[in-house]
Amino acid sequence: MDVFKLQRINSLASDLRKHNFAGSSEDAFQQAEQVFEEKQQGAVEEAAPVVQKSNGLAERRFELLLEQNNKKYVEEFQVLRSALNSLAQELESLKSELRKLSEQAPPKPKERQEPLKTEVKEDHPRQGKFNPSDVDIQKMFYFGKK
Repeated sequence: MDVFKLQRINSLASDLRKHNFAGSSEDAFQQAEQVFEEKQQGAVEEAAPVVQKSNGLAERRFELLLEQNNKKYVEEFQVLRSALNSLAQELESLKSELRKLSEQAPPKPKERQEPLKTEVKEDHPRQGKFNPSDVDIQKMFYFGKK
């Protein structure tokens, strides 16, 4: 016995004793058990057809939910397919326009590479036109006895 069932039997037994339907607590407990068992057997008999009906209803409801979900997914796929098809058509139209424009445009002349201008070095007025070989370093610096 579970706790809930035991609590209900005890409460029913105490009610039977209060209203003098049972002489002792043991007698009240036995009567409460009998009443509770009769209620459960009647409930089980009544519940069995309901379970079958509810199973049929549950199956039908489940089928309806599946159908609704399938329809929703089919609609979403159709929307996506139509969007994809429209994008593909737009891409093809852009490609054809690009081909037309490339055929109509005159070819670009090849650019000629201009020769580089060589810069002429101007002599700095303070440095003059001297080369390193023109000046002897030993004449400029004193390295000791001479």
